[in-house]
Amino acid sequence: MPTSTNSNTKKGFPYIATVIAFLAIVIMLGLGFWQLERKAQKEARLDNIQLAQSSASIRLNDISTNINEYQDYSVSMEGEPLNSLIFIDNKLVQGRAGFHVIVPYRTDIGLVLVNLGWTPSTAIRGELPSLSLDLQSKVTGIVYLPMLNTLISETNTDYANFPVLLQQVDLQEIEKHLGESVLPAVIRMNTESSDFVRDWQAITMKPEKHLAYAIQWFGLAIAALTVFLLTFLKRLHAPSPTGPSAK
Repeated sequence: MPTSTNSNTKKGFPYIATVIAFLAIVIMLGLGFWQLERKAQKEARLDNIQLAQSSASIRLNDISTNINEYQDYSVSMEGEPLNSLIFIDNKLVQGRAGFHVIVPYRTDIGLVLVNLGWTPSTAIRGELPSLSLDLQSKVTGIVYLPMLNTLISETNTDYANFPVLLQQVDLQEIEKHLGESVLPAVIRMNTESSDFVRDWQAITMKPEKHLAYAIQWFGLAIAALTVFLLTFLKRLHAPSPTGPSAK
């Protein structure tokens, strides 16, 4: 006499869903901690700016060997401006597109890049503005250490053909265009000018904003973990499927 058989096999463990959920949670936690690191960096930078602003101007020659320690400090220098203009594209001032204009100065410590400030773009996309510059040998400004955006890929390989249009202040690319090394910093001129806008913003995002982003990422990680656990527990306690009975 045939007997009925029931399949008591439980549902298999959701390995793929678990791995995906685990990776998503780890990524979100990582982004949260990264935002906290950025917050700490911005707070340290603000402290450094406050210290720099309370300090007297320094001669660039005196700090050239450890320039990285003097970001945001006011410096003075003297040299000969070269006729080798470098335009940095995609710079906005009050919603208007333009360029930062950089000119190399030949000094006793080598070539130093000086950022003259912002100038508006022309009506024709890709056309560089024609500038008539009356540059002085003495310069005062703020030490700036450029940071590369890894998402930007420089395409201008027409080296030594000035003026040069670049997408960002890439010191290695600039050295290729100039044919010699430069000081690993840029001096942002801070004197008043009728030709350039020199409203330098050292911090574009406040530390509090990074904290808010960190809280959002941690909240998303907690939410993802909660959804996964609830779904897993529901699956675990679901009744086992019953196979068809044979008579």
